[in-house]
Amino acid sequence: MRRIEITEELLRDGTQVYRQGDIVSVDPAKAQQWLDLGWARDPETGETGERKPGAAPITPDSLQQAVE
Repeated sequence: MRRIEITEELLRDGTQVYRQGDIVSVDPAKAQQWLDLGWARDPETGETGERKPGAAPITPDSLQQAVE
């Protein structure tokens, strides 16, 4: 388990709800993902990623249909 501090105003993970300032212990892989996304910070080292607000653009795959 890894301790992190939530930096998002509200963070939902399944049925769990976390609020800004909560210090929680989560699975190390999940903690690293949240740190990288800027949703949390490491309270001991201050490590955090860059938060990129807003929707991310997506590019759908082209659709090809077979004609029979």
